Amino acid sequence: MDRTRLWRLWLAFAALCALFRCAGQLAGLPFHVYEIPYMIVTCGAPLAIFAGIAINRPARRSGWVVLALGQVSYAVADVIFSYNVLNNSEQAEPALSDVFYLTSYVLIGAAVLVFIRRRTPGWHLASAVDALVLALSSGLLSWVFLVGPVAFDPTISLPAKLTEAAYPVLDLVMLLLAVRLVLGSGARSVALGLLFAYLGTMFVADTGYAVLGILTAQNASEPFTGGLYATSIGLLAACTLHPSMRDFETRSQVAPPDATPARLTMLTCAVLMVPGLQFVEHQYGRDLSIPLTSSTCAVMFLLVMVRMAGLVAAQRRAADTDGLTGVCNRRHFEQVLAAECRRAARVGYRIALLMIDIDHFKKINDTYGHPGGDRVLRELAQRLATGARAGSLIARYGGEEFIALVPHITGDDLPLIAERARLAVSGLPIPVTGQTLITVTASIGAAAATGPLADPAELLRAADEALYAAKSAGRNRSVIAPEVRAPAPAA
Repeated sequence: MDRTRLWRLWLAFAALCALFRCAGQLAGLPFHVYEIPYMIVTCGAPLAIFAGIAINRPARRSGWVVLALGQVSYAVADVIFSYNVLNNSEQAEPALSDVFYLTSYVLIGAAVLVFIRRRTPGWHLASAVDALVLALSSGLLSWVFLVGPVAFDPTISLPAKLTEAAYPVLDLVMLLLAVRLVLGSGARSVALGLLFAYLGTMFVADTGYAVLGILTAQNASEPFTGGLYATSIGLLAACTLHPSMRDFETRSQVAPPDATPARLTMLTCAVLMVPGLQFVEHQYGRDLSIPLTSSTCAVMFLLVMVRMAGLVAAQRRAADTDGLTGVCNRRHFEQVLAAECRRAARVGYRIALLMIDIDHFKKINDTYGHPGGDRVLRELAQRLATGARAGSLIARYGGEEFIALVPHITGDDLPLIAERARLAVSGLPIPVTGQTLITVTASIGAAAATGPLADPAELLRAADEALYAAKSAGRNRSVIAPEVRAPAPAA
C-alpha cells in the first residue's frame, strides 16, 4: 500500500466511526452498539501511532513515543469509563478512569512541549506572550462557566472538586501549548495541521462535555461530543501516519513571523473578551468579581505592553541591521561612530576605524552569480563579527565593503587588529556553491585618533585613503594611516 495514502484511509475510517457513534446514539441504539466504533478508534489509535513511527522513521522518536503512551493511557481510561457506564457503576471522583484521563493529558502535553522545543530555536518571546494572552482570556471563560460553579458548589466533595477542576485547567494548558506550537517557527506541514486540529477538537469536545455535565448534572457523553472525541483521536493518529511527521521536529533557522494581521486580530479579540464578558454578565444581572476581572485585565495589559516593547525592539533591530549579512548597516554605524567620537573626546581614549574591502568581488559575482556573492558576504560578515574585539562594532558599509569601529586601543594594537581581520577573511575557503570552495582576500585601510582629535569625518577620510593605498600596493594587505592629528575643518 502507498504510504502516502495510509493516513487518508485511517482518517476516513475514523470519520465513519465518529459518524456512526453520533448517529447511533441519536437513533437510540444500545450503548454497547454505538460505543463499539468509538472504542475501535480509541484503542486502535496507539497502534496507528506506533505504526506511523515505524513507517516514517523520524530522526528523534522520543516525543512521538510519549504521544503514543498518552493515547494508550487515554484508551485505558475510555475502556474503564465505558465498562462503568455499561454496568451502571457509579464511582466517587476521582474514579480510576479519571486517573488515566489526567495522565494522558500530562503525557500528550509533555510530547507537544518536546516538539515546541525542538522546532523553535530558543523560547520565542512574542509567541509565548501571545499564547499567554489567549490562555488568560480562555482561562477567565473557563473559570466563570466551568471551574467557578464547581468550586463554590457546597454539595460536591473536595476530591471531586479538584478532579473536575483539573480537566479545564489541563485543557487550558493544552490550548496554550497548541497556540505556542502553531505560532512558533518550523515547517507548516500537514502533520502540524493535523496535530493542531487534534488539540483544538479535543479542547472543544472537553469544553462541550463539561458544559453539558453542569447543565444536566450527568457524566455521560452526548452524541456530538462523542463524535468529536472520536474525530480528535483520529486526527492524532493521522498526524503520525502522514509522511511529513518525519521532518516535523526539524529545527527552524528562521524566526517565526512577529506580527501578522491574523495574529493581531486574534490578540485583539482575546483582550476585548474580558470587558465584553463583563458587559454581557451585567446585562443578565450577574456581575463578575471585580478583583478577578481587574487582575485579569492588569495582567493582560502588562503582556500587551511587553508585546509592544518587543515589536518596537524588533523594528529598531530591523532598521539598524543589514538584511543580507546580519551586521549593522551604514546608517546605524555612522550614528554609533559619531557618539563614540564624542565620548572619546570627553574621556580621552583612543579609537580606530578599519575599512575592509573584498578583493575582486565583481569577478566572484560574474563567475558564481549573485547567490554565490551573497554567500561570500554572509560568511565574511560572520567571520569579522566573531573575531572582533569586545566592544567593537562591525557594519556593512556598502556593496562589498565592511567597516569596523574599535574603541579603547593602545600602543601598537592597530596593526595587529588589522592583520587579524585580514587573516580572518582569507584564512579558510568559502563555499560559493554546493561543490565549490574559493579563497577570498581583502584589502584593509585603518586609521586611529585620540581624544578631542577623534572626528568621524577625518577618521573616515584617513581610513579610506589607507584602503586606497592597500589596493594600489597589490591588494590582500593592510595599510595603517598616520595618526589623525587634527579634526576635519568646519564646512
